Amino acid sequence: MEVESIPQRRPAGGAHATRVIFIDLARALAVIFMLYGHTVDALLAPAFRSGIVFNVWQFQRGLTSCLFLLLSGFAFSVATARHWASHLAPSRALFRRLRRFALFIALGYAMRIPVAPLRAMAGASDTAWRTLLAVDVLQLIGVTFIAVQLLVMASRSRRVFSGVAITLALALTFAAPAIWSTNWEPSLPRAIEPYLTPTSGSLFPLVPWSAFILTGAALGQIYARWGASHLVSYANRVLLLPGAISVLAALWFTSRQVELFGAGPYAFVPGNILLRAGVCLGIVGVIAHASRAVSQLPHDFGAIAQESLLIYGLHLFIVFGSIWAPGLLSIYGPTRTPLQLLPIVVLLISTMTLAAYGWNWLKHTHRRVAWWTSVAVGMVMLAKLVV
Repeated sequence: MEVESIPQRRPAGGAHATRVIFIDLARALAVIFMLYGHTVDALLAPAFRSGIVFNVWQFQRGLTSCLFLLLSGFAFSVATARHWASHLAPSRALFRRLRRFALFIALGYAMRIPVAPLRAMAGASDTAWRTLLAVDVLQLIGVTFIAVQLLVMASRSRRVFSGVAITLALALTFAAPAIWSTNWEPSLPRAIEPYLTPTSGSLFPLVPWSAFILTGAALGQIYARWGASHLVSYANRVLLLPGAISVLAALWFTSRQVELFGAGPYAFVPGNILLRAGVCLGIVGVIAHASRAVSQLPHDFGAIAQESLLIYGLHLFIVFGSIWAPGLLSIYGPTRTPLQLLPIVVLLISTMTLAAYGWNWLKHTHRRVAWWTSVAVGMVMLAKLVV
């Protein structure tokens, strides 16, 4: 979601008339992490998947999704804060927003369709149905944004909203071991269970991954109320200090995970989530400080931030393939050395940057052409599903 401006009397460094610069920088960094992370994960040969360097990369790769979700929540909150009153009651703009969130969910499922045409799912195997119904990042974002939008309407006050969002984020984090250990299959519809637990194949169930979006939403409201004109204090008091506390809390909970959460296989989750959250807050805090030296970013950065959904979907098709076309994984397999991966990663990042820039330019200069282009692409993809 695009980050909109916040009316303020004295914008601090790191803010721009229409963008929040440190968020654009952080999202650009997350995009780079995502592109090379997925490429390496798909194509790196097994012989290179060990050692200190690989383990450090694995940890960094695990931060990418967390950073994206945190920034998505922040972007949602900043955009909402600009017209807070208009989001407190049903309106045409509100329904358009909810429709967009529903589109995220639909796209998430569409990208996971395992067979074509779609009618073949009637006789598909249990494995195919699990693949289709598993919850990935787009379903997570869509469902959580709908819930957060409803939370805005219910809470009314920005302070109440921020407090409830943080409380829910902590509750989801600490409830994860119990919820993941529960067998929900007998009591929940098959399409709902994957939203709670990864046992059926979900990569991003709501528990606990929604916590990052909720945390970002709370931080965005603090930025909108106060941080935009006090960026240094905001970075120190809202990002860096809580980040350090979260890391220390993660170490404490990890050292006592069996005592606190039992000896089950998911007792590690709260400590792991707190660690990721703390490191992500630290990264964003450092970038916020650095952004004070920047008065305006090149358009490429804004395009990447605004078109992150396009980059996400397009690069997954290229790297992993889909029912519409094979990807690099099916062509090469995990056979590449790190040196062989370097030009592939550079080419992918360059291609995605150009795609984001071009599409962003088309949307802003030729809206009707962009609309018809998206319709045409959608129809071609739909034809593959039904014919």
